[in-house]
Amino acid sequence: MSLLWAMMMIVGVVSSILEGRPERLLIAIVDGGNDSIQYLLSLIGIMAFWSGIYGVIEKTGVLSFLTKKIARPIFRRIFRKPLSSAQEEAIFASIAANLLGLGNAATVWGLKAMIELKKGERLTPNIATFLILLSSGLTVFPSTIINLRSAMGSENAAVIWIPALIVSIFGTVFALLLDRMWGEKR
Repeated sequence: MSLLWAMMMIVGVVSSILEGRPERLLIAIVDGGNDSIQYLLSLIGIMAFWSGIYGVIEKTGVLSFLTKKIARPIFRRIFRKPLSSAQEEAIFASIAANLLGLGNAATVWGLKAMIELKKGERLTPNIATFLILLSSGLTVFPSTIINLRSAMGSENAAVIWIPALIVSIFGTVFALLLDRMWGEKR
């Protein structure tokens, strides 16, 4: 990947010199930096809000309650081996963040879930199922994408909501079916 980035940078510099307009390269560098900072600032607010909400939910015991009432019955059907309470909570929090389209906020919970699920150096069936759930992209409300589209000036940033919901549901169902068909048996 480093080679690819290096080649793209070299081609950009060489083409700006051959074109006789190196100032365009400098303008593109400055504009790209400015755009990335604006994007970062637009995401910080939403990530801080949801991270705070998760902190409150965890400290008040609501996460444990929701995990027992909502996630446990579903997880018993999805995961091939029984999960501990700590595993269920971490997985539920990560999946809930992804359902809201907050992939970046879900990273901490995903890492915690992986630590809870890890046993030895081997890929366990539950780790495989968890990774399949995360990779399939199940999203009920893609807030990060909608926020990004809004920040980039989209007039109707939420127009992608229903198509994203449909595609993510089909993708997740298909991924879980493949996991059941080809995954390690109980």
